[in-house]
Amino acid sequence: MGRAYRNLILPGTLAGLGAWLAFANSSTGDYPIDARPAVTALDHGHIGAYLGARLLVGPVGTLVEAPFALLGHGEPAHYRWVCLSGALAVAALGWYLFTIARSRGVSNLAGSVIALLCVVNPITVEAFRTGHPEELLTGALAIGAVLVAGRGHSLRAGLLLGLAVASKQWAVLAILPVLMALPGRRRAAVGVAAATVALLTLPALIASPGTFMDVQSVAASGGGRASTWNVWYPLAPIEHRLLPALGITVQVHAIPPALRPLTHPLIVASFLLVPLALWAWRGEFHLALEKAVALVALLALLRCALDPVDNLYYHAPLFLSLVAWDAVRPIDRLPVRSLLGLALVVVFWRWSNNPPGNPDLFNLVYVVAASGAAAMIVARLFGRREARTVATRRTDPVGIA
Repeated sequence: MGRAYRNLILPGTLAGLGAWLAFANSSTGDYPIDARPAVTALDHGHIGAYLGARLLVGPVGTLVEAPFALLGHGEPAHYRWVCLSGALAVAALGWYLFTIARSRGVSNLAGSVIALLCVVNPITVEAFRTGHPEELLTGALAIGAVLVAGRGHSLRAGLLLGLAVASKQWAVLAILPVLMALPGRRRAAVGVAAATVALLTLPALIASPGTFMDVQSVAASGGGRASTWNVWYPLAPIEHRLLPALGITVQVHAIPPALRPLTHPLIVASFLLVPLALWAWRGEFHLALEKAVALVALLALLRCALDPVDNLYYHAPLFLSLVAWDAVRPIDRLPVRSLLGLALVVVFWRWSNNPPGNPDLFNLVYVVAASGAAAMIVARLFGRREARTVATRRTDPVGIA
């Protein structure tokens, strides 16, 4: 029963739940104006149009989505099949985390909860609703890269890392955690990751360099207005802006011009400076797997809090890293970190779907929650240095990584 549950019943259940969420979705969100043109061009064999498409989704996302899109006829069905690709990615991560958790003595119940949380949560629903199933794919690839790195698999870690970065640009946050989790052969991992990114992105750069650079510039820009989901909102005064296409005037919280060029560079700087500070504090570059996953959680949290256009689905890598943390370092019979994170996600999800009467209060609660979470992760990362344990060994305890 144990092997049948792990290899058949659980993965089938995860895939089935993911499919249910994907096909229950009724909104296409940004997909028709974002990834859809490139996916359609690829499905029709129009390679030139595909390489020249203006989209923020990386090539991995569209390459994975294209075969699924062929299975649907008409816009709603087409997109639901695309959502299935993201659902299967987090289902695979959930199954892998179950095997890790069980190898560390976690019960079948707790391990199953960990696996289920990867798939069934409000962030998955929001990623589908807003048109961004690739966010789930990227999160699964990035977390997976850290997990296999912690088990000493440099080539596989490099491949997964390269695929993650070539899926969404924010996945660069996993670069240093992957290298710090590896006990050795870091140059091999870097080489594989760099080769993977180059192989997947150079064709678009060569085919249409102007379009490629323009898209990257847009991705690097933080935008001019702040949502309620970040630390910039209190610093952004209200402005009235006319929307010519709709003929209406709306109120927006506009980020001061002096701050606009700094928001995204600050995020990228945190991806570098926080791991370097941890290295300096510990006096050792290598991290145990538990702390490498915690580092990903902290960097993902900083990315959300510092991004002016933060959304709920941006928190996918943060939530998945919390779930992974419970798998690699269980602290109780149930995944406490994951369940606490889920509770917060549900609160903000329900609150944001029912427009708050006081957006300032929403922002205050979000900033307080994010600050508290960051403080707890920092305390764990920069706390007393522990002796090296079997968690850092090269061998794979469950023989599947």
